[in-house]
Amino acid sequence: MPNADRLASRSLPAILRDAADLALRQWRGLLVVAAATLVPALLARQVIGLFALNTNATVVDGTFTPAPAAAAGGAGLVALGLGWVVALVAGIAVASGGLRGIPVDPRAALLLALRRLPALVPALLLIAVAAVGLQVLTLVAVAFFDIALPQDVATAAVFGLFVLTLVVLASRLLSVPAIVLGDGAVSWLLHAHALAAGRMLTTGGALATGVVVAPALVGMGAAALTQAQPAFALLFAALAGVIVPAVQAAVLVTVYLQRRPAGSRGSEADLDRVDQTLSALSPASAGPARAGDDPADDTVPSAAPSLTALASADSAKASAAHALTDPTRSTRTAAVRATGPRHGAVARPGRFALPAPLLAALRRSAAALGRAYAALGRPWTGRPALVAALASLLLPALLGLGFAATDPWDSPHASRHSVSWSGEVLATAWPAGRHPVVVTDYGPHWCLDDGCHSVRSRSSEPLMLGAPMPATAITADGDVVSAGIRGRESQAVKTDGDDAVQMQRCTAPWGPATARPKPGSCEDGITRWHSGGNEGQAHLAVAAGPDGSVVVATARPLQVRSGTRPKVQLAVTRCNTVHCNRRSLDVLGTVEVELSAWLPEGMVAAPAYAPLLQLTLDASDRPTVLLRDPAGRRAWLATCPTAACDTAKITEIGAPERATDQAVLLPGSTPRLVAGGDAITFHAPVAIGAGGPGLYVLGTESDLAAPVPLAPAEYGTGRLVLWHCPPGSADRARRVALPLLTGDLFHVALVTSGDGKVLVTYSDSGRRYAVLVTGPPNPGKGPYCAGFDG
Repeated sequence: MPNADRLASRSLPAILRDAADLALRQWRGLLVVAAATLVPALLARQVIGLFALNTNATVVDGTFTPAPAAAAGGAGLVALGLGWVVALVAGIAVASGGLRGIPVDPRAALLLALRRLPALVPALLLIAVAAVGLQVLTLVAVAFFDIALPQDVATAAVFGLFVLTLVVLASRLLSVPAIVLGDGAVSWLLHAHALAAGRMLTTGGALATGVVVAPALVGMGAAALTQAQPAFALLFAALAGVIVPAVQAAVLVTVYLQRRPAGSRGSEADLDRVDQTLSALSPASAGPARAGDDPADDTVPSAAPSLTALASADSAKASAAHALTDPTRSTRTAAVRATGPRHGAVARPGRFALPAPLLAALRRSAAALGRAYAALGRPWTGRPALVAALASLLLPALLGLGFAATDPWDSPHASRHSVSWSGEVLATAWPAGRHPVVVTDYGPHWCLDDGCHSVRSRSSEPLMLGAPMPATAITADGDVVSAGIRGRESQAVKTDGDDAVQMQRCTAPWGPATARPKPGSCEDGITRWHSGGNEGQAHLAVAAGPDGSVVVATARPLQVRSGTRPKVQLAVTRCNTVHCNRRSLDVLGTVEVELSAWLPEGMVAAPAYAPLLQLTLDASDRPTVLLRDPAGRRAWLATCPTAACDTAKITEIGAPERATDQAVLLPGSTPRLVAGGDAITFHAPVAIGAGGPGLYVLGTESDLAAPVPLAPAEYGTGRLVLWHCPPGSADRARRVALPLLTGDLFHVALVTSGDGKVLVTYSDSGRRYAVLVTGPPNPGKGPYCAGFDG
């Protein structure tokens, strides 16, 4: 790093290199002043956020979600901004001393920052207003250039205008070190303009890079680390809070004290006034150190009296006052001191004496506090100050972890981990007394614990190859039955122009040893099936009968004359086994609907698994078949009075607008389909399920806090939110905040147990996660429960 007295105008890379060298040389002092100001600011922001969250937080993997830093809002940003300003000002003093060869006491630099704070606030506010004006100017330029110029030329013109304006605006930041170092004219902005005149590109470019761009990059890096390791978010924020003002101070000082070449005209900083200001902050200006002080600390005598001396003086005053009101007290005290209390003597009423060990401990504590208080008055240049600054970076993280561990608000808890299964989730269930079961279009997956950390999986041809959508169901014991159409050219069975349907039954790993097939294994069968219509048009639904049979519901398109509306026949077939050696067919009736338009226009796959056909069996083995109109808004419910379905009844009911939305059937005098997210403003996947009293809806929220370079709070594409909608109204909804999303959301599903636990599974940025939610949800009111009245 060149000597400051000979530092002439240099290129932009050279200035940035000098600033980096200065920051590395003065890192100890910069660390101390940044930690002393920003750590308390981060702690204040954390406390404000914790009390702002109150009962709205979820403990996810040992940390609060949403992040308290984001919940602190404007008050947290004010605390953080105040800490940043003080750290920047003190850092400018420390860095200037390093460049001028005058050691600066970090403690004195902090006191200087507090004195300069009133003068800095107007300058910083003016710069902030100018930054807002830069954004407005950029938006206006974009609107104008897009109309007047071709797209490529307009983009280049907007970018050039933005960079030029940013460079000019950044050069005005030189007013900050001018105010701190007591240099310049009365008008700080005019002084900054005079310093940058003639070298605007290098000066403004260096300030824009080191004061604006570099902190933004640090904030983005901290946000990325926070997403990867949320438990260390506050530690990353503390590190970013130390790095940002140190880099900014080093760049500001390097540019401000830059000299012009010999013989050139232009304003420069007054080095004599700068040195005078820095000399007053030097530890050597306070005189020699006291005897017995730490030699590592520089010599500034402490003006603060020790706590022990203050306590002794207060005790003497109290004794004198009491002696005036009790003349015999001094005589009694002298006698006791001379002879001591007699053995076995009874203590007088109203007298209280501390035990000797406790009194000695209090004296030692007072002495320790006195030494600590005295140390604060000495220069903060020794090793203890550096160690204390490094240790303080852990305080915000320890505070957050401590609150999450104690959980004073009894928040719901959630744990997230990656799972191995893939594909679209077709069905989920939580058998009583067992663990969750998840079926994807690759096969069934039996969880061996509530969180699905260990899974037993099997592949399934009916699910992988069945078309147009496979059918599957999970029994109360955790067994899985599946069915899929294998087409009309199957080699396994002679179809004679009809479809071949493959069925499968898989026994749960915890099934009895006498079960067929064996626990954890599957049995397949394929048979001819009269589905009607063209190949791939029929839809299937499947359920397991109580006697081990497989029950299949079919929606079969019928051949109709040209010009008439398409019709679909609903039927139920019972097979004794997956091989269907014996079967019976019950036709439920026909409805007018077009099944060929079951996917949204332009799509080749459903965005979320929402089958058009569903089949359920009640305790008396009576089937209920639900068929949804691919166009949305309509559905048909077929019910049977007996298991044989001799006189089935088909009723048209209302349905969600989009047939691909997941929905649940609410029974009652007027059954209806209910989907979550009536007030959603964008078409994000939503999982919905019924378990226990009410409705469970898994949705997303996008109101995330903007990333702050000093302390990134939350940054992502959205947040998962679980709503529990009890019967009655949406006013009593319960809310659980879940982890942030970093990419697009896919394969969303949820399942609930009988004792209040919820398992959520989803895919984010190519990775599949499972989240186990326990504990009562927080009170809340959300749009996902709108229109649900039980």
